[in-house]
Amino acid sequence: MNVRGSLGRRSGWTTLSSAVICLLVGFASGCDQPSSQGTQKRGPASQTNVQGGLFDSVVENLDRLEQFDPNQMLPQICDRLNQWYVQDKPKVDWQPDPLLAGLPNELRNLAAVKTLDVMKYRLPDAWYLQESVWLRDISKVARRDQFEDLAVAQRLFDWTVRNIQLEPDATIEYTQQNHHRPYETLLLGRGQAVDRAWIFMLLARQQGLDVVLLGVADESGKTARPWLPALLIGGELHLFDCRLGLPIPGPEGRGVATLAQAVADPRMLRRLDLDNQHSYPLEPEDLKHVVAYIEGSPSNLSRRMALVESRLAGKRRIALTSPGSALVDRLKNVPHLAEVKLWPLPFEIWLWQSKLGEAGMKAAAREMVLFQAIPTLMLGRALYFKGVYDGEKGANKCFLNARPPNRLIADWKLPPEAAKQVKREDISKVEAAQVLLLQQGKQSASFWLGLVAFEQQDFPSAIDWFGKRTLEAAPNGPWSPAARYNLARAYEAVGELDRAIALYESDNSLQSHGNKLRARWLKEARAGTGPAENPAAK
Repeated sequence: MNVRGSLGRRSGWTTLSSAVICLLVGFASGCDQPSSQGTQKRGPASQTNVQGGLFDSVVENLDRLEQFDPNQMLPQICDRLNQWYVQDKPKVDWQPDPLLAGLPNELRNLAAVKTLDVMKYRLPDAWYLQESVWLRDISKVARRDQFEDLAVAQRLFDWTVRNIQLEPDATIEYTQQNHHRPYETLLLGRGQAVDRAWIFMLLARQQGLDVVLLGVADESGKTARPWLPALLIGGELHLFDCRLGLPIPGPEGRGVATLAQAVADPRMLRRLDLDNQHSYPLEPEDLKHVVAYIEGSPSNLSRRMALVESRLAGKRRIALTSPGSALVDRLKNVPHLAEVKLWPLPFEIWLWQSKLGEAGMKAAAREMVLFQAIPTLMLGRALYFKGVYDGEKGANKCFLNARPPNRLIADWKLPPEAAKQVKREDISKVEAAQVLLLQQGKQSASFWLGLVAFEQQDFPSAIDWFGKRTLEAAPNGPWSPAARYNLARAYEAVGELDRAIALYESDNSLQSHGNKLRARWLKEARAGTGPAENPAAK
């Protein structure tokens, strides 16, 4: 994925690369995919001849990947890791995880699964390292000053809900509404409930917390549908609902409910009903056969990642491996769990992507074209994940550079040097597509600037970005649901509860059930008829 093409060094949006032109025209012009020769080139950290020099240079570059073109740096990371392995012959204690045996035959026979022990780093490994660095950085920023496990998990969950806009569930065929790998979900800032759960599980892992995905099975016990992620603490599973965007409140609306509490008290789930027509989509009897799914993937179950993780410590530490069977042992005495399995979804996505034809690959490329057309958005996202907000090299500056005046967007024309790469009859098509991308980029930048302000606890600025710059500028734009929710959260933060409640109650997004519950709890707390503290606000 070429996401840092040369699109204008001053504003990041004024010219076009060949790759973007091909994507914009729908490949109709017949141009070949370009090389990366036109992209910005920055040298990696220099190698040294001392013991561990190759590995140290990889780690140094992992900590500043946002400074490089990934199309150049990620292959170099693979090369250096391969050189390091050949030169130093490092060892690691590793065996294939026994949980893999529980996968369906088709998933066990994936090439990526059969090569878990192969010590050759390839590009998917480098993208996984990039993803893990982002997750580590996000988890550090999101936890802030919290150290107690449940409080940390609540912060990570809250970050996930505010930053990943909820989308409709995909069909099992993964056609038009396909699942993404976590790094794609992070970049795009949107995903399904299971994508939110996946991000939450991985963020928790970076902080040393065990989070599993709970599923509820039918009467036969053979088919389990995903329910929600749950945090393991002291032999109990604490429940976080990604569809509601809320932790499930515990007894008397306080704290975070455990699975044991939900089973013991049928009223606990019924408190999540809005009214007779809008009930929580789970009955107490559904909890008779609960399955815990452990997150694992061909990346984090491989010998390659186990070796890299074993060499990282202290500030360098990155969680790169799944706990796998070790977590099964920690779940043995948890009440009301019928079985523990490896989550098949990450493997199903590998299978699906391995079968993508040319049309599917082009569709996937188009989904990321915004970051190619406006590379400052990609850099801004990486800096935001890292918690670098201000200054000339901060996320704010990057996102502001992706917001040209509307008149300049409307008048945009294909530059002469770019027009030479396009058939004459396709020029108007490319120009129209680029105008649309610039509009989408500006809308995304406005919303993401609101998220930056929220993280900095500059709530008046967040209100301006979410309200005026996003919702008023594009009432039915791509970020309307998340902007409305985050606007309400910002109003909560400054004590304007009436405005927050009105936004939650008027919401009709996929998260509307949870938002209306939040409004109810706020009103109960204010009236003194419920917990003094909103159980969702941590």
